[in-house]
Amino acid sequence: MAAPKTKSPDGQKAAGRIAGVLTTAIPVVLLTGLAAGAGTLWGMRVVGTVEDTVKHRMEEATPHVVVNPALTGTFVLKKLAPVVTNLAGPGNAWVRLEASLVMEQKAAETADPLAGAITEDILAFLRSVTAAQMQGATGLKNLREDLSERVAIRSKGLVRDIVIETLVIQ
Repeated sequence: MAAPKTKSPDGQKAAGRIAGVLTTAIPVVLLTGLAAGAGTLWGMRVVGTVEDTVKHRMEEATPHVVVNPALTGTFVLKKLAPVVTNLAGPGNAWVRLEASLVMEQKAAETADPLAGAITEDILAFLRSVTAAQMQGATGLKNLREDLSERVAIRSKGLVRDIVIETLVIQ
């Protein structure tokens, strides 16, 4: 008769280790999968809510544009050549001004000689201004008013306004 097979102590230890790892790994894998699924569902819900809230706030915050009737119609911007010159003071100060003229489209088509004359006037005016006179918001406002006045005189009413695009003082 054959003797019953007995398990060796090493085999029992190995089977016990495998069973211990499986009893630990299976719940960890299941809980990780459950957490990933719950996180995904919750994230989709939150993203949808945030998108709806942002869209709603943007619709509410849309500014109501009021059109100035004096500037509607066929007005265009006529870009002037950049003006670079030295200032009246201090001696080493330079200024670069880029501007555009607001004028009617019909007048803009033949305004190249006028734009050249206005550029010359701006150049002559900037040579008489000091850097201190252009400091701050008040200085910029005064410069814009002075340039608008010179442009109105030179253009005899053809130019509605001047737009200062860039002003660099160095």
